[in-house]
Amino acid sequence: MTDSTSQRQADIAAALRAGRELGPEYDDALATSLIERMDDAIDTSVRRHLEHRQREHKEKVGVPSNTVRMVLSLVCLGVSLPATAIVAAMVGGAAAIAAVWAGLILFYLVSVLGLRR
Repeated sequence: MTDSTSQRQADIAAALRAGRELGPEYDDALATSLIERMDDAIDTSVRRHLEHRQREHKEKVGVPSNTVRMVLSLVCLGVSLPATAIVAAMVGGAAAIAAVWAGLILFYLVSVLGLRR
């Protein structure tokens, strides 16, 4: 038995003893008190459960999947070869090719870092 369950059981037992001692005229007040305690315990339990689920959801959403990164890297690779060929044919020179590759690498890094947010 958990601590909260044993505490609730002790509360109910105490209320029943008090009800026997006080008499039937206090039954409604004792019932109301028990209901309020149970409602508070349920609210606390539900709140904890929802907070736990929200933390799990944030953890899952905050981490990019490997599939998205793989597709992005394949797209960058697929674009890099034709872009390199076009720049080499039109402009020529190592500086232009290096600029294209630097832009593609920068695009990839910015995209991957953007996925983590």
